[in-house]
Amino acid sequence: MGHSKQRPIMVLIVGLTGAGKTTFTRLASGRKDLKVGDGIDPCTQDPVAIRFNLDGRPIVLIDTPGFDDTTRTDVEILEDIAKWLVKQGFSKRQPLDGMILLYPILFDFDSNLEKRRTRILQKILGRNAYRRVVVATTMWGSLINEKEVEQDIDMRWNQQGGVWDEFRQGDAQLTKHFNTEASAQRILRAVIKASDEAERAKVLIQQELGRKNIRFAETSLGEELECFLQQDITVIHNLLLNHRDEEPPEEYRTSKNLKEWQEWYRWNTERQELTRNLELRQKQLKRLNSFFVSFVHLLQQIHVPSLQTTGHLLVAMASADNQVAQV
Repeated sequence: MGHSKQRPIMVLIVGLTGAGKTTFTRLASGRKDLKVGDGIDPCTQDPVAIRFNLDGRPIVLIDTPGFDDTTRTDVEILEDIAKWLVKQGFSKRQPLDGMILLYPILFDFDSNLEKRRTRILQKILGRNAYRRVVVATTMWGSLINEKEVEQDIDMRWNQQGGVWDEFRQGDAQLTKHFNTEASAQRILRAVIKASDEAERAKVLIQQELGRKNIRFAETSLGEELECFLQQDITVIHNLLLNHRDEEPPEEYRTSKNLKEWQEWYRWNTERQELTRNLELRQKQLKRLNSFFVSFVHLLQQIHVPSLQTTGHLLVAMASADNQVAQV
């Protein structure tokens, strides 16, 4: 296949905060001036396009903010990434050639959050684009027992119904990144080769939003977000019902006994937080289903905030995700 037009090859780098996205970009591009974060403190707050040539071909690596950020939810981060892609012409003229998902093997993961995050990425890409995805495991140089971790990663990759099951079945690639220039460029070449073989087809969200008068809620990503919102609303509503049963006596509200007043204050704070989250999700769901919108307008409007409320709520969300995964 010729490369006469020499359109830039556009590759998204995603992963958790601290996974090594900026380091990977620096190694692949040879740009030693890129700032690298320390520990869990993210250095990339907004997507950054790094342009360079590899094997005589123009490349654009998109270094993105990390998931599991302490200041933003995963959906907010994905929203920021999508806004940036639209601004760069992603929705109209510039195909997204592939994605590199960096997976730090030394991190502890919430499997339910990981499943939700992966499902959103899958709905953006579409099954036909999975072959242009490389899951690259990082932090191998810090291991003592490498064989045991290799077995764990292999088990996760091949687990039926697991986090990576759809990617694996769609011919995505799993590989190790050894934190060297040669390793980073080898992984990037694998994405480029897969994109060339797919003739740079548009990813799913591009195809769907190219239809005339489509509502965002009718796209695969919109349906997934609607599912998450419906699920969250049900969970929070049930938590509110249970929470009302735990209401302290009314006199605790004005009690001069510190322990009694603190009990009422804790209960009331949790109630307000749950009510606020319920109202937000109800508004988001209504907005999601109300309009025929352009991609840009949608991304300016849709906002799924964090469910980082009480411990009860986080536990309930994890339970709900398990139930959905089993359906």
